[in-house]
Amino acid sequence: MGVKFFAAVVLSVLVSPFAMADKMGPQGDKFYEEAAHFTNACSDKTCKAPYSFAVLYNQKTKSTKLPAVLKDQLKKVAWEQAQIWGDTILEGDYTSSGYTRLDLVTAFYKDQKLVGYTIQYSEKAWYTGECDYDGTRDTLKGCQEGRISEVSYVSPDLKTFFTDEDKHADFASEEIL
Repeated sequence: MGVKFFAAVVLSVLVSPFAMADKMGPQGDKFYEEAAHFTNACSDKTCKAPYSFAVLYNQKTKSTKLPAVLKDQLKKVAWEQAQIWGDTILEGDYTSSGYTRLDLVTAFYKDQKLVGYTIQYSEKAWYTGECDYDGTRDTLKGCQEGRISEVSYVSPDLKTFFTDEDKHADFASEEIL
């Protein structure tokens, strides 16, 4: 019993950092509030003063105004956020490739001062509820293909990030890019 208990403790310690996606760093509560204000002020394509936004990276159009180092850091946040899918959407009738792609990065501002980023990220995925998927790659051919995508807010120091409560992980078959 001692060995099994020890193995369970070690496994939980190693896995637990990946089981929790959202992360609150210094001033995390303040950032959370600012993100909520931004969301309310920018619910349409335009923002109400004092908020504004700018698209810094768009995977579809291959446009970027994002320094390579920051892009890599945001990709790491996206990957970390997607790890929770194993306990959410991937517990159902979906499977994914496991490769997290950064799709869109938007910077948001208050009085022209950077407040944070929103990142949209996704993974190639398959709906397995209506096909003969047996856990092997070959049997995915008959399954509906798409992408699982999600949006998160990220603080400028990258120490606080959390999922957009209105845009949790979702599967869309028309998002195959």
